[in-house]
Amino acid sequence: MTTSQTVLSRDAGVAQRFRWALQDIVTMTWRDLIRTRRQPEMLTFAVIMGVFFLLLFYYVFGGAIGAGAGVDYIQYLVPGIFVITTLTGAQQTGTGLATDLSQGVTDRFRSLPMSQLAVLGGRTIADGLRNTISVVLVAVVGYMLGFRFASIGAAIGAIALSVGIGFSFSWMNAAIAAKVKNAEMVGMLSMFWLFPLMLASTVFTPVEQMPGWLQGFAKWQPISVVADAARNLSNGIPAGDAVMWSVVWIIALLAVFIPISVAVYRRG
Repeated sequence: MTTSQTVLSRDAGVAQRFRWALQDIVTMTWRDLIRTRRQPEMLTFAVIMGVFFLLLFYYVFGGAIGAGAGVDYIQYLVPGIFVITTLTGAQQTGTGLATDLSQGVTDRFRSLPMSQLAVLGGRTIADGLRNTISVVLVAVVGYMLGFRFASIGAAIGAIALSVGIGFSFSWMNAAIAAKVKNAEMVGMLSMFWLFPLMLASTVFTPVEQMPGWLQGFAKWQPISVVADAARNLSNGIPAGDAVMWSVVWIIALLAVFIPISVAVYRRG
């Protein structure tokens, strides 16, 4: 924002303030993408984790799970790994923001005449773009193992839903980071929600193979809902209801955690 914008900001209309905020978000997104280019390990970690889970469950558990569930396991597994890959990337939102907070980087941003939403928005959008690249690379590895999309539209839909749920969880991790301001603690706290939701989901095994008392939770929690939608799209199965509930989960999580993360960040 220029000096003239600063002077006029009090009298500017809503549309003008929104345009300035959008410009700030784009600038912060570009900053975080440049940092990825200079620190490629940020992208490499998410890809490696996704590929690790894919290879582990396909080669170690795939035969038993696939035979027991009566499914083509590579077609079942890969869409779920898309979701896990984006959630791993969402963890980096929290740890990266906490690092900036602890090192005083965000204090400089607060002193500038810019939208404070841009700091969080730029970070989460950049991580969303990185997640998109990660999911595409996981899909390439899946293709080497025999996975196939039903169509180009199915591929776009499955990847978009996976990145969407990762984006919504990025905001949750941003809220945690804004409150805790410690990268190691944020990483530990992220595990408390990631692993229970990940393991008690339909990412690795159908809900019918789980104990009856767990099936209701496993079927309707957000990771399962999005994984099932991505799987149905990938395999050319009608997915209208699954996609609808996935979008509902994504919007609900964003509606809750964007205001919380912004409020906590501003108080910090």
